[in-house]
Amino acid sequence: MTGIAVIGPGAIGCAFAAAAMQAGNTISVAARTGFAELDVTYPGGHVRGAVRVLDIASAKPFEIVMLATKAHQTKDAKPWLRSLCGPGTVLAVLQNGVEHIERVRPLIGEGVHIVPAMVACPSDRTAAGQAHVTGPARLDIPAGAHSERFQHVFAKSFAEVRIVEDWLTSAWSKLVLNAVGGGIGVLTRRGNEVLKDEGVARLYRALAREVVAVGQAEGAKLADDLGDRLWAFMAKGPHLHMGSIVVDRLAGRATEWQARNEVVLRLAAKHGIGVPLNDLVCNLIRAGEPDFTA
Repeated sequence: MTGIAVIGPGAIGCAFAAAAMQAGNTISVAARTGFAELDVTYPGGHVRGAVRVLDIASAKPFEIVMLATKAHQTKDAKPWLRSLCGPGTVLAVLQNGVEHIERVRPLIGEGVHIVPAMVACPSDRTAAGQAHVTGPARLDIPAGAHSERFQHVFAKSFAEVRIVEDWLTSAWSKLVLNAVGGGIGVLTRRGNEVLKDEGVARLYRALAREVVAVGQAEGAKLADDLGDRLWAFMAKGPHLHMGSIVVDRLAGRATEWQARNEVVLRLAAKHGIGVPLNDLVCNLIRAGEPDFTA
């Protein structure tokens, strides 16, 4: 049994906290809204159990910490990261984007081992401590001893934690999905059912080609037709889950557009790659943020 701390127990944090609990581990949570019990359903099952709510004034380092805040909330988690991560801690970063280590490293002390995780888990938060997982729950993490320690805490749970040799490609494959599908979702204020429209489908594939080119320049092994295949998969449904960035936009909350969209523009500029469609989508998303000022 391992004691695991979860920073940001939202839809994703609750899902993987529940999987770790199912595997026999104890769960402590660092949350703005505390809760005493975890209650998560997943296809074919249900996990329910007591958790410990952490107090930052008395918090001490854990062996395993999961950071599951949205990417744009990472800096706000710095006090918790400093309290819960010490020398030898494995800090798994369950976030979107491709810059997990760059985002977190300045916020933690020496000797903390960062394990970046590509998250593939459709999950909806229904209340504090409650989530509904509507499909397979998977994390891809890079090879290494620290990843193996993290993987072990999910043994015989409903979550699949895969150690992959080429994490960069896994992360960029997810970014194509997030930057393109999420961007279209924010601007149309709809779920993936909008992808059935012929005009939207053309835009999806064209946006994806730009993101794939940037990912390839960064060293990811992405197929040229990845966008076509992602569109075919996402358009066919069933559409049981709406992307988190769309949910946040509909609720009037700030979104993680920088980790999902702005990163494409920034890295494209580094390589001298033109991404006019992504530039358009990114700036329209930015203009819709609650803190936008012209």
